[in-house]
This record gives sequence, C-alpha cells and structure tokens, in this order.
Amino acid sequence: MQHTHSSRRQFLGLMGAGLAGSALVLPGAASAADTLGSRPVRIIVPFPAGGGGDTLTRMVGDALSQQLKLPVVVENKPGGDGVIAVQELLRAAPDGHTIMFGTPSALLYTPQLTPKRPPYDPLKDLAPITHFSSFTYYVYVSDALPVKTMGELVDYVRKHPGKVAYGTGDSTQLVAMAQLCDQAKLDMIHVHYKGTSQAFTDFMGGRIQVMVGGFDLEEQSKGKALPLATLLPERSPLKPNVPTLGEAGLAPVTTRAWTAFFAPAKTPVPIIDQLNKAFAATFQNPKLQDFFKSRGSVLQASTPDAMHELLVEQLPVFAKAIKTLNLYRD
Repeated sequence: MQHTHSSRRQFLGLMGAGLAGSALVLPGAASAADTLGSRPVRIIVPFPAGGGGDTLTRMVGDALSQQLKLPVVVENKPGGDGVIAVQELLRAAPDGHTIMFGTPSALLYTPQLTPKRPPYDPLKDLAPITHFSSFTYYVYVSDALPVKTMGELVDYVRKHPGKVAYGTGDSTQLVAMAQLCDQAKLDMIHVHYKGTSQAFTDFMGGRIQVMVGGFDLEEQSKGKALPLATLLPERSPLKPNVPTLGEAGLAPVTTRAWTAFFAPAKTPVPIIDQLNKAFAATFQNPKLQDFFKSRGSVLQASTPDAMHELLVEQLPVFAKAIKTLNLYRD
C-alpha cells in the first residue's frame, strides 16, 4: 500500500459504509483488528548499536512507549546498506508491532544499485509512518588548500582537474556531491567511505581535501575544516554566516537529509495512523526537541502521505547520481 490520498479515502469510505450493515461482523471485531495489540513494538535499526541513528531511536523509543502504553524494543540489523534491516521488516506481520528506522541509503540508494534485481520496491513494499528528523550538511575544505570560499574552491579544482579528492560517508552525501560536481563541471576524485567518521579520519590525515559533514565538524577538526556552503536551500541558523550554494553562484542540490519510520506495506491504515499520532505526540517532548536542536537536527513529524511524496520526489534524484557515477552492481 502506498498510502496515497485516494487509497486512504477509499479505505476509510469502506470502513464507514458497508461494514456497518453486515450481520456477519461482530461488534468491535473490526476495531480490534485495526489497532495495536498488547505485544511490544519492535523498531528495527539498520545500524550497529551505539551509533547516532541507534542512540536517537532509543531515545525516541522510550518516549514513544509512554504514548502507546506498550513496551518499545530497538533491534539492530546492520549490513547490506540497509537491505538486511528492510528484509527483516518485510518478514514481519503487517500489524504495526514491527517497524523500521529508515534513511535514504536503505530506501532510495540501495534499491536502485541493482536495477535488474532490486531487493525490494520502497514504494510498494513499505508503508511510511512519519518523517523523523532532518539535518544540515555542509561542504568543508581542508586548510591544506588555498581556498576560503566556494567560488575559490571551484576555481582551484578547475585549474587542477583530477587532483583534489573528496569523501562522502553516506548515500545522501554521495548524491549531493555527485550533483554538485556534475552541475559545476568539477573533476574531483571521489572516495566513498562506510561512514562520516572514516572520511573525517582521512580528511584530518590529508588523504582527502574536501568532505561533506554536519555542523560540528569544524569544531571537531580544531579549525582544520572550513565550511564553504550549506547544502540546504536556505542558510542554517546553526551557521548563519555560511552561504548556500545558490548564494555562491552554483546550482543548488536537490537531495534532502532525512530519517523516517516505516511499516510493512499491508499494515492497515488505522494502525499506521495510530502510530503516526503517537510519534507526533512524542516529538513534541521539549527535552527531545532541545536535544535534536543541539545536534543540528530538526525533529518533526509528517503525514504518511507527505513522507510517501518525499520518496517519490527523491528516487529519481538518486537514480541520476547512481548513473552519473556508474555505481551499478551486478
């Protein structure tokens, strides 16, 4: 189920009409099937325990448990660029008791690397519950390069084609930089790492000169990393002096850094809505809001339809970057 506006209207229309007149439907039977039971809710995380995504999910899971009045258990299923976690989700009963923390890597990137045999269809096999968080990425340059602005970096790379290396630590960073290099006609060496921390190690060691990172990378580098531009359409209040790509005279990238929660596709709409409302209430927790802001993230719920539309918008963006970089797998 894709949770489009029409499918939701049709489903709710059926609920409000024909079922009421059926003598075969026992009172309360339909509502019992379309609400969460008394079992714990399991949240699958496609990363190892202790990482950023795992930590944030556990924090939210504790607060979500209070809203649902059910135990919430986080289970780590790392590996396969998200494939293992998604397949674990798809093996679960579509009853709302197993959901997944999802990222662009698992939902937009990995399914398109093998176009002849995709492991799953993110639009048909998964049902969005809600948006979780969004965050800001910046383009950083090492102090080893004689540049102080995005324009100076572009000029330097064009004068030294194939000499500057940049690193990315996740699929959103990879796609954003692929777009940037394609649009600005920049010939740089791309190094794809399994995580931003690994890219940062090589950045500090001088093996790469440009990387994408969060708002705190400048502080972590002790001044060796200079933020040249934000990848958001507007300047971030976290670094108000850092311009956008548009302000630097470059075409903006269309990738969005987000996380979200998903259920198996056949999960009944009323259960999706029950989970959605519980997450939305959880996200209003002032302590959670303040914590996410302190990490440069925005904690914000959405409707299932809005999250579905974001996937539809972003899938071709990732597809083009995968083609541009020739990242296809056999």
